Amino acid sequence: MCFSLAILALHKGQASAQTNQQLLQERLISPAVYELLNRRGATTPTQRLAVIQDACGAKQLPPSDCGFSRKRRPD
Repeated sequence: MCFSLAILALHKGQASAQTNQQLLQERLISPAVYELLNRRGATTPTQRLAVIQDACGAKQLPPSDCGFSRKRRPD
């Protein structure tokens, strides 16, 4: 199961009561995540989590939005 770092941040504090626009302005989500959430009509933390998990599983978001790094493993 993949978890976006943004979604983990969304569940802390007052972020769950904020709009997608506010989350973007506060840089809690990336522009790509913002566009995805708006396209899918996700406005609650539960909806946001489901949308981002689905998008990460389908590789529709970059690894940085899915909580993965692109660090190379040593040979």
